[in-house]
Amino acid sequence: MAQINVKWGREKKSFTYKDRVLADIRLGELRHACHDWSKVPLGGLTLIYGGATMKDDNAPLSCFGIKPNGQITMMGTRPTKTDISTLTTHGDPEEYALIVKIQQSLQSTLDLVAEHFPRYEQAVQSYITSASSSPQPQQPQQVTRKQLQDAHILLSETLMKSLLVFDGVACKQDFEVARATRREAVKETQRFLDSVDDMNARVKECDRQLKQQQQQQQ
Repeated sequence: MAQINVKWGREKKSFTYKDRVLADIRLGELRHACHDWSKVPLGGLTLIYGGATMKDDNAPLSCFGIKPNGQITMMGTRPTKTDISTLTTHGDPEEYALIVKIQQSLQSTLDLVAEHFPRYEQAVQSYITSASSSPQPQQPQQVTRKQLQDAHILLSETLMKSLLVFDGVACKQDFEVARATRREAVKETQRFLDSVDDMNARVKECDRQLKQQQQQQQ
């Protein structure tokens, strides 16, 4: 017999599977059981064990290292009837879950961009200005090249990961609101990524000109 303990906020639930072991139970089966219990849409329901997100609905629970009497944490929001009816195309809770997932991912990305993008933009301008105002061609010192590179990697990788998340959100053809939400999220994220790449190209061009000037003086 396998007993699985799930905690969702303040609520707890034990699922008992008679004459079965963890290797016989798929993650998808447990997720559906959690959905039936909590009414959280499957698209917005996440299970976590030992600090790691449990992925792959076809995987047996035994591969997640669950110990006897171990507790799985469930994440997700049960939408109200008003939320579902006003925010979705046809009142489908699964579409609502996708919309929330997209919006939360976008907001997380925008929060990081709001913190780091202005700094990167200012650093790039300072780097280029320092290079152009120097009487002798030399590497600008106010902002190091490595600082710019690290900032560019942080922003570009974060934005690329967000685009991959949006790309992985499978919206049914009739989920019109979810599909529109995803398109706008992709457009907003791509706009920032293009700006970051453009600034990186300006830095590279500055480096190229500096190197060319140094070669001419040798």
